[in-house]
Amino acid sequence: MSKSLLIITTDRQFAQSLQQHMQSSYPGLQVLLANNLMMAYNQAEAGQPTFAFVEDGFTKLPEFEMMLALFSALDIRWVSVMDSHSSTPARGSSPLLDVGAGIFELTKADHPRVFSQYYDMMVKAPRRNQPNMAQKSNGAASAGPGSDKVILIGSSTGGVEALRSVLVGFPLNCPPTLIVQHTGKNFGRGLVSLLDRVCPAKVVAAEDGMSLSPGTVYIAAGQPKHMGLTSRKPLKTRFKDAPPISGHLPSVDALFMSAVPMAKQVVATILTGMGQDGAQGLLELRKAGAKTFAQDEKSCVVYGMPRVAWEMGAAQQQVPLARMAGTLIQACKS
Repeated sequence: MSKSLLIITTDRQFAQSLQQHMQSSYPGLQVLLANNLMMAYNQAEAGQPTFAFVEDGFTKLPEFEMMLALFSALDIRWVSVMDSHSSTPARGSSPLLDVGAGIFELTKADHPRVFSQYYDMMVKAPRRNQPNMAQKSNGAASAGPGSDKVILIGSSTGGVEALRSVLVGFPLNCPPTLIVQHTGKNFGRGLVSLLDRVCPAKVVAAEDGMSLSPGTVYIAAGQPKHMGLTSRKPLKTRFKDAPPISGHLPSVDALFMSAVPMAKQVVATILTGMGQDGAQGLLELRKAGAKTFAQDEKSCVVYGMPRVAWEMGAAQQQVPLARMAGTLIQACKS
């Protein structure tokens, strides 16, 4: 199988020099170049490279969370490349970079053969068994609860990988699920595509006026409006122009608050994230009869939003990420 390599950098001279070296060292190697994260994400999704060299500055951007999730989904090894040995690596300031190949750094001053040696080491290292992609046709083996419940999920920093972990455990005909994830405005579609890879159910970008159907997950991420639910049946998505809530647009609070009138049909949770978006909405849902949960501290990348929700009594139970999917689905059955 032919291999490809992705280089993410704004330094054209460094990119061309490394590209030349790698292509001469590995005949037949396809080298993909990207000078911004949107281009890099598209290159990685389409080309599925074996490895990536990433300029360290990019790893400091909030949007890099999407790259990390895609790297994880496709088992793409990567390493950050600093400008010099005196540079401070981004992993010191980002909880997202605490694990994985990103804990090692190269610098642009290193000899090209160092890049080759690192590439050899990481590419030849045992790779994990590729998970079977969700079989969206195997409905009998993945029966859902068959109830009138609706699942609502809010997440922020660390949420992309958390959502992957949760949705892979959802059955084919799961209850209609609405998700607000804080992410860059250009990465909403990429998030939908990424989650649709792993979720047995269908994952779509939420739009105004969509009727809710079992087996469908509706994602609001990067849209310049708040997503909510209509108050009349049949339930539909509703998008409204409004100022940011807790600094976010779309906001988890906006989604949760819109569902208070039908709270007894709702199962809601807050996953990892900074700040407090969603906590007040979760509290109002619980008061109105919804079943409410929050991700526990140990499994969170950032224990911010779940902590606020727990401390104010909005969540009935704290749940480890590994058990969240089962907890939500079980709550829909009772």
